[in-house]
Amino acid sequence: MNNRNKSRAKSLRMVLAVLTLAVAVPISTAFADGSAGESRAVGKTAGAAANVTIIRANGDAVTPMGAGEWDYLGQRSTVSSQNPTNYVHSGGGDFKFQVVSGPSGGAWYQLREYDPGSNADEVVTGYEYLLYPGDTLIYRGISSYVDGDNKKAEFYVYESFSGSASVKYWD
Repeated sequence: MNNRNKSRAKSLRMVLAVLTLAVAVPISTAFADGSAGESRAVGKTAGAAANVTIIRANGDAVTPMGAGEWDYLGQRSTVSSQNPTNYVHSGGGDFKFQVVSGPSGGAWYQLREYDPGSNADEVVTGYEYLLYPGDTLIYRGISSYVDGDNKKAEFYVYESFSGSASVKYWD
């Protein structure tokens, strides 16, 4: 009789463990992908977004990877057309921008790499992000956008609304 109770207890623990995992995995996955509604692919982009972090205005501060510090590059207006003149130069690696002003209800923003002439400007990582004034977007490991004779990337923020906004840049 004692072995029978031990066997039932063991079976019950196994069932509880399986049920716990069945509930915990979908919930943890949902929380891990909390920004799914905050980004969307642009054009024919496929796959997951690159290593990008959204920091809400009331969120925690993030430091750059490695031993470096963020270099402030200035504040610029956003644009809604290709080939702007208000881009900033970046050496690649990590890059961030913060929305200083824009629609209080949020808007879709994308970081683009300027290519002069008839080349189409590239949407960095192929995604745009829903951001609000005060929000910061950090891109990690985007050195592949560095090009040209100056060995720099020329980044600017494109916005998908008719209005004006401004952003601050750091490299």
